[in-house]
Amino acid sequence: MAQREPTIASILLELAEEYDRVVAEREIYERVLQRRPSQARDPFASIRARLRFGANEVGWVRLGDGALMPLRVALTGLRFRVTPGPHELATGLLLRTHLFPFVAPYQDDLTLKDAAGTLIPFRFDSIELVDDLFGPLAQSAIDISDWMRREGMFDGDTILVTIERVAPLTLRLYADHASLVRSADVLRQEQELIEGIAARVATSRSLPISAADVVLPVFARAAWRTTYAGRSWQELVANDPRLRLINGIFLSDRTYRALADILEDQDSGMWETHDSELLAAIDALQRELLESRREAAAQELWNGIAPRASTARVVFDTRSGETTVVQLEPINALQDYSDQIDERVRKGEYDHDAWSLTDDEDGLFAAADLDNDDLSIIDDLREFIAERPELLAAARQLIAELSPEEIERLHSTENIEEIQQILAARFHRMLPDNPHLFATLVPYVASGATSSDFNGGPPELEDGADDDEVSTLDEKWDENVEEWDEDLDAQLTPNDEALAVSHELMERFYAFLLAQGKSEATAASRTGDLWIYADFLASYYAQTLAEGNYATLDECLFFFYPRRVANSSPRGARELCTSLKQFYAFLRTERNIDDRFAREMWRRRDQVARVVDLYEQIDTDSPQFGRLFVRLFAPYTV
Repeated sequence: MAQREPTIASILLELAEEYDRVVAEREIYERVLQRRPSQARDPFASIRARLRFGANEVGWVRLGDGALMPLRVALTGLRFRVTPGPHELATGLLLRTHLFPFVAPYQDDLTLKDAAGTLIPFRFDSIELVDDLFGPLAQSAIDISDWMRREGMFDGDTILVTIERVAPLTLRLYADHASLVRSADVLRQEQELIEGIAARVATSRSLPISAADVVLPVFARAAWRTTYAGRSWQELVANDPRLRLINGIFLSDRTYRALADILEDQDSGMWETHDSELLAAIDALQRELLESRREAAAQELWNGIAPRASTARVVFDTRSGETTVVQLEPINALQDYSDQIDERVRKGEYDHDAWSLTDDEDGLFAAADLDNDDLSIIDDLREFIAERPELLAAARQLIAELSPEEIERLHSTENIEEIQQILAARFHRMLPDNPHLFATLVPYVASGATSSDFNGGPPELEDGADDDEVSTLDEKWDENVEEWDEDLDAQLTPNDEALAVSHELMERFYAFLLAQGKSEATAASRTGDLWIYADFLASYYAQTLAEGNYATLDECLFFFYPRRVANSSPRGARELCTSLKQFYAFLRTERNIDDRFAREMWRRRDQVARVVDLYEQIDTDSPQFGRLFVRLFAPYTV
């Protein structure tokens, strides 16, 4: 039987055993490609995506600034504190979330020792929670009741944990009684820890985020990593007004609201004050944007006409099989449309459904002019499932297969897409051993209605969703990726050709930065930022980076980037503007290209960051969503 090609995950795990130091991400990318060559246009993309989130699952800690540290190096000798709750101290059951992210929730090969080095007998158990979305939920715990009784632990006492070995994972536990805690010795450590966590959450482009991607990097870089530990990171986060701790293992900023919060606030006037303040901030920003665009026109950097190609969407008629591209007309971006927008708001033309089509799935039906009668609606979900026992059995099997971490993620999210991703990933891994779960296919009969497809533009960039766990289907996918890419290369479109030319320019820019003495990490980061504008130009205008101009860059930064680029952030916006300025300065020396538009846009970098920040503050459940959305992204929404 032919030997299977190693996966990216398996190669990363092997490489993690070969290093005992911090290493540049690019070096790891290149070593992975040596073992698993790729003909993809961006061969680093799959590797970068695998390390972007959950790097600890493949043996690494992503430190930031293009650097990686082997997970075993970061964990060996690391010390942290656990604060058991009253119920845990009374029962001797310690929730496993206290050990996260240093110990994975699913890790069973665990050895515990006491202060003297004697093995601590324990068993895996659970603590049952009630009134949950799925009914009673058993949360994973470790029964160390004998050790707790022997140490005489009471309310207020904590546990100091030292990671002695990584393979097998060996933890040494020390009871630290409340009266003996050296709080004064750890004030600086606690401050550095919480500030490091807050900084990473603030700059993250995807929230909520796993603590593994936030806490581990802070500990890995800290000089106090192996010293007497301060309060637990969970306790510090819980007491910080900037942060939200979700189910003990996820982090978000203060704007995060769980589903329960939303339901409680549905009938309240909670949006009124927030939306009024938000609208005032948007109006102030729009005045600045209008002034900047007029100044740019006065400098003859553009004529003020916004082509708005990225507003296009593809509408598919299921009856005729034909597609139609619907796109807003070019507009004069030097005019103020506030009064026009307010008038249409008064007429009810900017309701939530009308604008959900731009950024939300619901718009697929809104744009197709479908009445409720055209759609098959499930009025009573319980009745629907009760009538289909095979569906109920499959659903129960799926829930039973979920790992504790997946269940935690389900309870922490209010995003239906993320819920679907979690369940779909688990279902995907179940299918090889449970082929009966495949649906029986029946011939598709097109309805008399029309529907829409708004995926005509480029895919979300740098999506963090990447499950590279080894399974039969994963390996089959890996084997075919390069073949599919070669097939696509044989059918290049003008958009593909434009993107290929941009990629060549980016490679030259990367080499230029290295020649200027920049580090590989800096060069890779600056070059990687260019993919956003390159993909935008190729997808919507069939243009290369060399053809960039003020009009398309304004559209990319102030309309496309905040909405369509996964994990956009204020800091990322500023970095993007800096990278573009440096790139076009490089093209000016190489091709004598006028780079004034990029320099002008760099001066507007704070404006781009504010658009991203304000967009994150718009609540999609707010009655004023449409108005806020249209005002923020004017003139592209007018």
